[in-house]
Amino acid sequence: MMTDTYIVSGFMRSGTSMMMAALEAGGLNAVRSDERDQMNKVFGDADYEPNGRGFYELPGREVNTPGFPKQHEGKLIKVMYSNVALIAPMQYKVVFMRRNSEEIRQSFEAAFGTVIPDMKKYDEAVDAVVALCNNRKDMEVVELQYRDVIDAPEEAFSMLWEHGWPIDVPACAGKVDGTLCRFRIEELSKGI
Repeated sequence: MMTDTYIVSGFMRSGTSMMMAALEAGGLNAVRSDERDQMNKVFGDADYEPNGRGFYELPGREVNTPGFPKQHEGKLIKVMYSNVALIAPMQYKVVFMRRNSEEIRQSFEAAFGTVIPDMKKYDEAVDAVVALCNNRKDMEVVELQYRDVIDAPEEAFSMLWEHGWPIDVPACAGKVDGTLCRFRIEELSKGI
């Protein structure tokens, strides 16, 4: 019997790193790269740190190697949405994070100082990736909205637990910090 490998996926700035930190606090063995966590030093300053708990990403050269992520079987890894449907066959539990596209756009601009060229097809692109993942027999996918996790973390992690994620729900929920959600659609004016 194969061991489940746990994946957090989603578009940039959709709460994937928050989810990784929470699931790690809840008992899963998270894989991360110090190299990718250096992005806080590159893009952050005294007033703004893009991901204070780290990015939890693996270098592209590792993600794009044949057989990825067999070397991380049984662990928790973050795989960005553009790669998740293409990873090697194993047994996966996937939580796919979604977020309002305008919140993503403004968060990305604040974090990296550049503009995402076009977010008009965000929902369409994410829907296509989720459909591909749902068509794989080796993936069980749960979709969560970033804001739902921020607003009701206990419910979100209970849902994962009900889907067989071996987590300590209160420990996961306790790691969610709503004050780090700095771009809320109801408070945005630029670009709306």
